[in-house]
Amino acid sequence: MKQAPSVLAWTSPVSPPATPKDGVPCVDVDRAGEKGASAGGVRAGPFGRTLRQQHGGVAKLWVAQDPHKGSADALIKVDHVESGTIAYYVRDAAATSTPLNDDGTPSRDSIYPGSVLLPADGHVRITVTIGRASGCFAATL
Repeated sequence: MKQAPSVLAWTSPVSPPATPKDGVPCVDVDRAGEKGASAGGVRAGPFGRTLRQQHGGVAKLWVAQDPHKGSADALIKVDHVESGTIAYYVRDAAATSTPLNDDGTPSRDSIYPGSVLLPADGHVRITVTIGRASGCFAATL
C-alpha cells in the first residue's frame, strides 16, 4: 500500500501549483551547468556542484520568470522522489531583487531570492510556478 506523501514545511497557506494537462516541463539540472536552468518560462538556480555537495539542509535557490513579465508570487514545490515528502515555499513578489551584472550595472531581470530545505540524498523535483509560467527542475543529491 502506497503511503500518502508527508508535508515537510509550509511557509504560507497555498494551493499546489497547477499542472498543465501534458505535465510540467522538466529539466535535468545535473546536466545544466553550475549557474541555473530554464524550463516552462521559469528560471532557477544555482545548481551544479554546490547543490550536489549540499547533502541536505538549507540551500540557496533563486527563481525568476523568463522573461520577467511583472509581479506575481512564486510558488516552489520541492518533491523528494524516493520518500514522497513534499515541501512548499512561497516567494512574495514584493521581495524580488535585481542582481548586478559583472560591470556593476543592474541586470534587466528580477529574481526571487531565498532558500529551500533539501533532503540529504536522492532525487528531487523542484517545480516553480510564477503567474502562468511553470517549470520543473530535477536534481540528484
